[in-house]
Amino acid sequence: MITALVVDDEPRAAAALTELLETFPGVDVIGTASDVGDAERFLAGRSPDVVFLDIDMPGRLGFDLVASVPATTRIVFVTAHATRAVDAFRAGAVDYVLKPADRDRLAITIERLEAWAPAARPAAAEDVQAAAAGDGEHGSQAPAGMVTLAFAGGRGSETVALTDIVWVEGVRNYTRVQLRARQPGMVRRTMQEWEAILPASAFGRISRSLIIQLAAIRATQWQSRLQTLVFFEGVADAMPLGRAGTTRLKELVKP
Repeated sequence: MITALVVDDEPRAAAALTELLETFPGVDVIGTASDVGDAERFLAGRSPDVVFLDIDMPGRLGFDLVASVPATTRIVFVTAHATRAVDAFRAGAVDYVLKPADRDRLAITIERLEAWAPAARPAAAEDVQAAAAGDGEHGSQAPAGMVTLAFAGGRGSETVALTDIVWVEGVRNYTRVQLRARQPGMVRRTMQEWEAILPASAFGRISRSLIIQLAAIRATQWQSRLQTLVFFEGVADAMPLGRAGTTRLKELVKP
């Protein structure tokens, strides 16, 4: 699954690109941003696999965001101007797509991203060893209502209460787990495994790459029809949700 952030100051263009990307089964648009500052705030809390980034936006250009993009996140520039391609590839872009993008052109981009993804985030030997040592890590040795997390990169393991898990986000071969009053940690476990572990009465799957604890939500703030901010107990930063995620959340929390 490729997770994506769409950055464009034109709401119609952002919506059109989001709709096209979501026609690909292997792509999950996890948020949108209307300018560089909005995108920086998003990337401070989440690391999508790819940012689809407009260049000409009010205030700051798309190039100004490059320094804030995580090292494991790829950039695809989507713009109406054919003359900036050299600058885009110098900035490390995977692809350069001219507006208005169509599905056939985006299919080429997705193929490039899929070719990059397995090599970009390999399963390190110590991660596999941690996972094997932790089953445990799949919860079989943990007491009821608890789960053992074997952290990626050989950072050890920890047994925590399920109620302390605020959200789980799929990131290729890993999942990023946000605990209350903690920084998120990377765990070698799939979203399907988490869905089997986390009780459906307390947790809801918002998208293919995101499960959240519904009771941990303390507030939501509507930003636009393309984005909602969700605030959780014990977590300082809000989580941005895209249009599809917002719709799913409303379905889960409706009376």
